[in-house]
Amino acid sequence: MTFRKLLPVLACAVSLSSFAQMRTGVYFSSDKKYSEIIEDIGNPLPGKPVMIVQTFVPNHGSYVWYLNESKAKNEVYLDNKPKDLHSGIFLEDHGGLIQQITFKDFAKGLSQPRYLINFCEIGDANNDGFPEFYLTYFEESDGLDAKPLKVIVYTSMSKKEFSKSKITGWIPFQEEDQYREEKDENFKLLPNAIKMKAEKILKAAKKELN
Repeated sequence: MTFRKLLPVLACAVSLSSFAQMRTGVYFSSDKKYSEIIEDIGNPLPGKPVMIVQTFVPNHGSYVWYLNESKAKNEVYLDNKPKDLHSGIFLEDHGGLIQQITFKDFAKGLSQPRYLINFCEIGDANNDGFPEFYLTYFEESDGLDAKPLKVIVYTSMSKKEFSKSKITGWIPFQEEDQYREEKDENFKLLPNAIKMKAEKILKAAKKELN
């Protein structure tokens, strides 16, 4: 499910996903449901959620995806309000949360990671009845080196344990450099439909950065 269409207008609405019977709600701090989720089951990660996504998966339960920002713990020179990123996928269980997988990246020196919220998505590209979570973020930094644009794919092919895969696009900032992509070994093992979905997200995010 693509969230970018929701951001300008109906961010607070619970939207029905296009894949079979999964129901996904996308919530921001201005939404009543956002506050209700935190009140009912808490915020298990450092910082404040930029976005909370709640997905009901038939026969598997309800998953909550937090994308948080916290004040940077390191000294940073690039930004006057540097942020660290913390994200996690949790399974709701009797009013509590069971951690499935987490992510973190820290600002440091002349480097500042930031979510590309418009390109953080949930989908079921291979139509197996279980979603993939696509976390997209960009590593801003000073200097002329290429900057990494990353799409991390969280999947659970066994429907029990999540795994992490990653595709990185290196954005050149010098004319003599060329754009290149790197795929980790887990990414290469993904079903083709999921790989194509991640590559499409990367391409769209790159276009927006340019």
